[in-house]
Amino acid sequence: MVFLPILLALYVWVLKSQRIKHLWHDELYTFYIAQAPSFGKMIEWTHTIDLNPPLYYIAARLTFHVLHPSAFSVRLPSMIAYFVATLCAYQFVRRRLTPMYGMVAAMVMLGSSFNQYSYEARPYAFVLGFLGILSLGWQRAIQPGKPRSWVAYLLVLLGGFGMLLSHVLASVAYAALLLTEAIRFAMRRKPDWILWICLALPLSACVTYLQPIQTHSSGAFPELFQASIRDLLSAYSDLWIGVASLLCAAVIVIVLLRADRSPSKTEQPAQGFSSPEKILALGFCCVPLVVSLVFMHSHSAYFPRYGIPSLFGVAILTPWFVSRWTRNSSSAALVCSIIFLFGVITPTSIARHVQDVVQPIKPQGANLTGKFDIPISQIQPDLPMVDASGLTFLEMNHRENSSFLSRVYYLNDAQAAVKYANATIFEGFPALKGKFPIRGNIMPYQDFIQQHSKFLVFGTYDYPEDWILRKLLADHATLRFLGNYDTGYKDEQLYEVTLAPPATPDKP
Repeated sequence: MVFLPILLALYVWVLKSQRIKHLWHDELYTFYIAQAPSFGKMIEWTHTIDLNPPLYYIAARLTFHVLHPSAFSVRLPSMIAYFVATLCAYQFVRRRLTPMYGMVAAMVMLGSSFNQYSYEARPYAFVLGFLGILSLGWQRAIQPGKPRSWVAYLLVLLGGFGMLLSHVLASVAYAALLLTEAIRFAMRRKPDWILWICLALPLSACVTYLQPIQTHSSGAFPELFQASIRDLLSAYSDLWIGVASLLCAAVIVIVLLRADRSPSKTEQPAQGFSSPEKILALGFCCVPLVVSLVFMHSHSAYFPRYGIPSLFGVAILTPWFVSRWTRNSSSAALVCSIIFLFGVITPTSIARHVQDVVQPIKPQGANLTGKFDIPISQIQPDLPMVDASGLTFLEMNHRENSSFLSRVYYLNDAQAAVKYANATIFEGFPALKGKFPIRGNIMPYQDFIQQHSKFLVFGTYDYPEDWILRKLLADHATLRFLGNYDTGYKDEQLYEVTLAPPATPDKP
């Protein structure tokens, strides 16, 4: 009754700190697929277009039936899921230590860089939320000396199906739980058949992975995006550096205040985490490692969000360390909670809040002016404009007016895309034309350059997935840089392109 309102208030602060932002490329896939003409079409598109299990799209579609389709409504399921994950981390730790140590776990969740996915219409917050539900159910099911509870097994089923129907890579975190339960069986020499059945049933959801895995394996990814040791180290540093700095500060304050003393005799001693629970937390922390190794072998793209289950493991291990070191000191837990609060309410977020009050941000129109007084849509309006990036092209189709989009193009050339960028992720855009409300033009590269000898290109030359500018230079086109336009899109550089005249054969 005390901590829940505090956590809710802090979560609202986290969401507000994200600020209002436009739906970006990946979120637009969720936004459009959830609005498919029929439920059957929506399920089909999840298998053929976005390559994700269908649960988040179903949740977004249900939300659209209650609220008007918008950036807020499509992100609402993620907002709820991330808060559920935070409450589950609090409860998981509270059951073994104390409520104040549960608050430390919640602060780790709210203060992590992964909190950006609480305001994103993608399934990563869903994975974390259902992972929390699954972990709570499993914790209750293995509670020694307690009567069996059907609620625990129901939570295991709900969390398992929810995880595996949210994202393909959730299966790695699920495997960590299966391995933990196998270790527990080896320690007890006695299988928990009901729990094993509840853990086995959700594996049927993996049937939805067959077509997405097959389609994903046939794609090409830029070398810079492919999984590597560098990316793995970066993922763990992003996860642990913030926690480690706050933990060091908490340790120093605890020592200075002498708050590391054992609890008094009047305090109820904490039960502490069992060995399987600590193994489970370590297993969740290993998710980025496992995914990276698999993707390094398959030369697939890796992004830190794929390792989001590791956050739940960190949220368990951080208060466990403080509790073990201080012998479950309540004073140490209080100090640690206060220190970790600064990871949630950062000076930067306070400064932004003050700025919003003193100088509110003016509403932005469809065309953002950026560093220039003239909107990009009004630059040489007689020339067609090519978006070098599929990210920018799809976002422009959502935000810009039809008049401007009538002269905006995205060009396809699978051979050039592989040669100059080793990326085929946007080569399926022509198939989206009849499904998504795309008002811009999609055309093969060769057809376009035969019709237009002079045009504009909005792109980023050194972005790994962009190939247009490199292809044009290889074709001896002349590129004139017109300036940087900070429009809120991924791309900022605008070029005027003039194609070289076709070579005339020598006269005999």
